[in-house]
Amino acid sequence: MNEIKISPPLHEGKKTLAEQAYESIREAILTLHLEPGQDIYESELANMLNMSRTPIREAVRLLAMEDLIEILPQRGMKVTHISESKVEETRFVREVLEIGALRKVVEHWDEDKPVYQVLHRELQLNLETQWQAQAEEDFAAFLRADEVFHRQLLHASGNMTLISIVTKMRYHLNRVRMLTLNELKNTEELIREHGELLAAIQSGDTAAATDILTQHLRRLKVDIDAVKQQYPSYFSG
Repeated sequence: MNEIKISPPLHEGKKTLAEQAYESIREAILTLHLEPGQDIYESELANMLNMSRTPIREAVRLLAMEDLIEILPQRGMKVTHISESKVEETRFVREVLEIGALRKVVEHWDEDKPVYQVLHRELQLNLETQWQAQAEEDFAAFLRADEVFHRQLLHASGNMTLISIVTKMRYHLNRVRMLTLNELKNTEELIREHGELLAAIQSGDTAAATDILTQHLRRLKVDIDAVKQQYPSYFSG
């Protein structure tokens, strides 16, 4: 099993040990440091994270509810395999919701308003972060920046329920995305699409923006076939 390290809490003292354990184990799963189908044990996780079993147990319970860990009665537990059908179902729902949110953002975009000026600067800075990650071939950093880019656009829609739903769903896509980034190394194309999307939003071209985002999100349908051939043991039906 690969070593898991706990990142310091964002605000000292604000996160419980269970929350830290949950975030650390989830990050290890999403970045494939804990591989699909890998057996894991409560005692090993506790030792690696230097915690008692109580917060580990709570973290595992939450991860099991998210279908990232499968608890095996009397036999420990394992990281769930990547469900190809669940990935496609999740990708489709994400596409529908994000396209709806994007239309609202384009409709209300106004460069004369400070809120959109700030958002524009933040998105431009985010693109710079993506290019830096691409140059360093730091795919985990790129994925984090990519997440922020899409989340910033979702926040601009003002629909907090939609934001919550899409954020939770993306967990099931990120393992596949991490695989595709590592194997296909297509970050440059993805960043260019992000830039084209931002330009279409600024120009108020709803049709162009929705077309760019649709094709951007549908990449996964093609990419998953490529990585599945290389890592068949990671996938289930």
